[in-house]
Amino acid sequence: MDSCVDEVLALTPPELQLCCNKIELVVQLAWNQKSKVRICRYYFIDHDKHLLFWLHELPTVKLFCGVQGVEKLSHIKYAVEHQYWQHCEMYPNANLPCAQLLRELKEVVVHASAETVTTDVSLSPFDGDELSKILDLIDQLGENIGGTYSICVIARFMRYFVRAKFFNFCGLPAARLDADQTVYKKKKRSKLILVLSWTFNVAMFGAPQSHMEELRRVWVDRSINSPRWKNFNSKLSTEWSSITIYSTVMIAVDVSFLAVPSVSNQNSGSVPIISIYLSIFCIVGSLVVSLFLTRQNRLYGQESADTAVDFLTKMTGSAFGTKAVATVHGLPYAMLLWGMLYFMLAFSYQVFTSTPTLTLATTGSACGLVALFTLWLIYAARDFHISTRFLEWLRASICKARDPNTA
Repeated sequence: MDSCVDEVLALTPPELQLCCNKIELVVQLAWNQKSKVRICRYYFIDHDKHLLFWLHELPTVKLFCGVQGVEKLSHIKYAVEHQYWQHCEMYPNANLPCAQLLRELKEVVVHASAETVTTDVSLSPFDGDELSKILDLIDQLGENIGGTYSICVIARFMRYFVRAKFFNFCGLPAARLDADQTVYKKKKRSKLILVLSWTFNVAMFGAPQSHMEELRRVWVDRSINSPRWKNFNSKLSTEWSSITIYSTVMIAVDVSFLAVPSVSNQNSGSVPIISIYLSIFCIVGSLVVSLFLTRQNRLYGQESADTAVDFLTKMTGSAFGTKAVATVHGLPYAMLLWGMLYFMLAFSYQVFTSTPTLTLATTGSACGLVALFTLWLIYAARDFHISTRFLEWLRASICKARDPNTA
């Protein structure tokens, strides 16, 4: 170890003087598995500038954490400062100006709290409740400031805020100002993938598209906003738990319908029997997928942002990208609806093919009204209004007729 330190000090320029309060040297002996020799790892700490630096050129793959487009020195500084605060957290130095660092941290937390209160697209790595708890800890530290534990607490929180600045390109013209804003140009996907995605979306009643919109608010430029990630997983758990209850009820309904004498006495190849079988298959599939996704969400949903990034990176590695994850998340809802449709097909066929004329007219009218109101609600929820489209078309036609220059 001493010889390793002497080699590093021999390379330092004369103007660089080691000082406990300003410049520190960290040295570690490691074993190279390929060459089977011991190597010396080191880095210098500059406490005044909150930076790490080396005397040799080093690759930046691990330093940038996979972030693309890092070119400006002002941007790289945040990546290095993140490592600095991690060092201070692991090796706290009691000689650092603890009171000054605490005031700086308090200003950062207060700013993040104000942003969280006034907007839904905050870039803060903590939500409102967590920021309130951090402020309480800061007040407690202010009463008993000093010591290595205070430095460790300050460094831990500063590390998260500095890392957020790095991921959001703070201080650059292309900085991310909202949590769901991308800083990169969108890549054009092939027409085949677009057609397949549209087909799956239609076949699954728009479930992939709705989950895709939620996922885009969380998974932005391959980085995760921690508060949104927790909220996103809570919504998923609630949705899948509700679908599990609905699926259980629908299985009981399908089995009960099969037990009706007028249905059970029919041929096994009849429309009601086949439709109920298909309904049961869809409902069971929805139930199994819901249980599997709920279990997976409990395993990975409450993990840290780093673990969540690794998990989503593996899940979105296919050609479909995030659309594959959105499709999987929408499977329980889609299969539940298909199961209901098959049940309605069996029930409607049973009603309209074996009833007298008066009953047929009554049930047919009621079924038509229910279908009309249901379709109207679907169109309204999808922001599709026929009257608005017609008025827009009529106005465009009138303006076109009045304008003599229009061909």
